[in-house]
Amino acid sequence: MYGSVDIGLVRTVKATIIRRGIQRTFVSRLMRVGKHIQFLVIASPWISSLRGQTYSVERLARYINRLGLPAYVFTRPPQTNDHLDALQVLQGCPSVELVYNENLHAKIYACVGPQPYGFAIVGSANLTMHSAGLYEIGLIVLAGGGGDHIVKELAAFGLNYLRTRPDSKVVKKRTVGRNRDGL
Repeated sequence: MYGSVDIGLVRTVKATIIRRGIQRTFVSRLMRVGKHIQFLVIASPWISSLRGQTYSVERLARYINRLGLPAYVFTRPPQTNDHLDALQVLQGCPSVELVYNENLHAKIYACVGPQPYGFAIVGSANLTMHSAGLYEIGLIVLAGGGGDHIVKELAAFGLNYLRTRPDSKVVKKRTVGRNRDGL
């Protein structure tokens, strides 16, 4: 159930709280609207393979590859085998750019696209199996009304801020993909 938040005289934002299943909500919504999405930004300090789940990183990577969807993934340098495994899957995607930042703590999942398809989730959950079992919370914002501005701002946090920090290191550039990314 989406509620509306008034942000001015004319615009409203459709948003709702996600109490559990942030990772599942992100991947399932992306699968529904993906062909309309221009690009994807994921910021998660830790990422695991989520192997065996319907929202696994492997499934996400196959979907990104099938659509040639430009994706920008921001994470910390891997310190566990599961994190390394997940990043190796993402490194196999030609349309994914991978950026390490050891100071990253934000968790943002932004899918930029035309109304009504774009959406963003910001919350406490990493893209990990461990987070899937914790009491996490997130806010999903739809790109309708004033929400499109918020979705783009959340994506810009990755593309225009994290990507340009001196402590960010691009470890893999995109080599192919739809050329419709940009804010």
